Amino acid sequence: MGIESNTPDCSEAKADRVSELCKKMESTREKMEEEMLTFIEATKSFSLEWIQRELRVNTPPLESEGYSGNEKTDKKKLNELSRLREMNSRIPLIVEENLNRDEHWVHRNQQLQADISRDYLEFKKDRMKRGLTSSIRMILGCAAEIFADLKDEDPGDRVWVKERGRRKYICILRFSDEMTASLDRYFTMFEEFLILGNEMKEIEKKNKEKER
Repeated sequence: MGIESNTPDCSEAKADRVSELCKKMESTREKMEEEMLTFIEATKSFSLEWIQRELRVNTPPLESEGYSGNEKTDKKKLNELSRLREMNSRIPLIVEENLNRDEHWVHRNQQLQADISRDYLEFKKDRMKRGLTSSIRMILGCAAEIFADLKDEDPGDRVWVKERGRRKYICILRFSDEMTASLDRYFTMFEEFLILGNEMKEIEKKNKEKER
């Protein structure tokens, strides 16, 4: 009398595993999207604080000076304050426009290489961070035009350069703690995503070999 096996069919077990991996990869991709949005929000705060700090250092304290009673002078001051307020309202939109792009974020690439080598991972992380840093430098560059207007002089070449017709900040730039923590979480999820993708590739490879 034969012994009945309770072990599930191998192909069925693999199919179940593939389905499980697909769900985990999709869940990880969704979490990476959420973390991307967290990073963008942190960058909005960072950019607003940075620009306000630079304005305080590089321009007169407009609001604390009051008004002179001279119509021409006061009109100019009101225009300057209006431009500052406009900048504050535009910064979040500028950050969104520059950072919420597919090319910056690996989870939006549907054809990620399934290779979890440390070199590949570090290469992708470094490339991502350089791309984000370059875009943030462009975001900060929008403040240069305000500096020029408020100080009545050219911002100069020591801090700003022209790139694609826009000013770009070129001095030392450090991410805020919130931005760094968010990007670190994103990279951790990226590594998890690659591990899942690599296992998926291995199963698909073995299935193809069996079909030959």
